This record gives sequence, structure tokens and C-alpha cells, in this order.
Amino acid sequence: MRPLCRVVVLWALVLSTVLLHSSLAVRAASYGSKIEAGEAECYTEVVEAGGTLGFTFRVTDGGSFDINADLKVRSTPPVDVIGQVSRFHFNAHFAGLRDRQRETVLNEWQRATEGSYTYTAPSVLETRHGLPSEVTVCFNNSFSTVSPKWIRFNIIKRDVLEVDPDAVNKVESEMEEELHRYGTILFSIAQDANLLQLTGEADRVKLNSLSKIMAAELALNVLVLLTMAVYQYFSLSRFLSRQAQRGKIQIATK
Repeated sequence: MRPLCRVVVLWALVLSTVLLHSSLAVRAASYGSKIEAGEAECYTEVVEAGGTLGFTFRVTDGGSFDINADLKVRSTPPVDVIGQVSRFHFNAHFAGLRDRQRETVLNEWQRATEGSYTYTAPSVLETRHGLPSEVTVCFNNSFSTVSPKWIRFNIIKRDVLEVDPDAVNKVESEMEEELHRYGTILFSIAQDANLLQLTGEADRVKLNSLSKIMAAELALNVLVLLTMAVYQYFSLSRFLSRQAQRGKIQIATK
């Protein structure tokens, strides 16, 4: 029984270590910003080669709850062979190739209330240099002349799978790949959960705004009714007093 217990404990330690590394590979951040009327703001995140970035946003308050947004990526063009990477810093031609990044528009939103996008950077096998990509999101409220917009957006980054070449056997490698596959599924679920969270917050803001508007309208209606009642009272009293002075109205007393 002792060897079996040792094997179980060993695999438990290996599994906990892999889960720890897998959990550390995912990073999430939530941001909020106020975009003034006629202005635009941009935010940039760095994505490692082969990594994945998930982006969701929602207009939580302001105007008609709409905003223009675009998502762009800047990346270094791939090289022909891996050996060219070592000459990036010593050769003017390759240094220019490194600095001549390409910008690609991933997605655009026009007068949108919400949106989401998932971007996966090219892997080292595709680019042969492994340089990171820069993902930039810009919110543009230039079409609005009065109303500012409040934006909430979430960014989730997940690194590429790295299999340890010094693994004892293929079982650990297969286990790590399987955990990475489950991590991909959880990544998609986290994206949907973030979108639902932003939607709930936006609905809460709309409900609060609606309740304030209804309370203001109720107070205004009460004020109008009181004003009309006071006006009718004084108008009727003035009319009756004038008619009594002219003798057109006689008040009978017992």
C-alpha cells in the first residue's frame, strides 16, 4: 500500500503544480473610463507570441449608451529563418524590418452599446522571431456634442502553452496539454461571464436612471397639481369677491 500511496501523492503534487502554473498563465483586468463629448481615448496591451487576449466593453451611462470603438494590432512581420533574429540588432536591414511594424484593424464598432473580441497572436513557429504584438483599443465619442460616455471594459490575457522538455515522461506533457485545452474552454466562459457582468452593470445604471426620472416626474406632477390648485383657489376667491361687490351674488343666511 505504501508504494501506491506514494504514487498518488506524487501525482497529486504534479497536478497541483500544473494547475498553479495554468492559473498563473491567465491574467484579467477591469477598467472604467469617462469619454468626454468630442474626445477619444486609447489603451494598449502587449500580447506575447502565441498568447490570447479577450476584450469586452459596455457603455454603462451617458447619452444614448453608444460609442465608436476600434481594435487594432501592431506586429513585426515574420522572418524567413530563425537565424535572422540574431541579426536584428546588428544589421540595418533587419533592424528596419524589426521596427517596421504592421498595423491591422481587427474589428470596428459604430454607435455600439457593447462588444467583444478574442485575438490570438501569431506563434513563434509562424513568425520565427517570437516578438510580442501590441493590441490597441480606442473609444471615440467625437460624434457627441454634449453627453459624455462612461465605459467599462475587461481584458483577459492568456499565455501560450509551454511544455517542459525535461518532463519525466509523456504523461505529464499530455496532462498539461489537456489542462490547457480545458483552460481554453474556461477562457471562453470567462469572456461570456465578463460580458454578462458588464450587461448587468449597464442595466443597473439604466434602472437607477429610470427610477430617478420617474421620481422627478412624480415630484413635478405633484408640484403642477399644487400650483393649479392654489391658482384655482385664488382665482375663484377673487371672482366671487368681485361678484359680491357688484351685488350679483347674494349670500343667504338663516
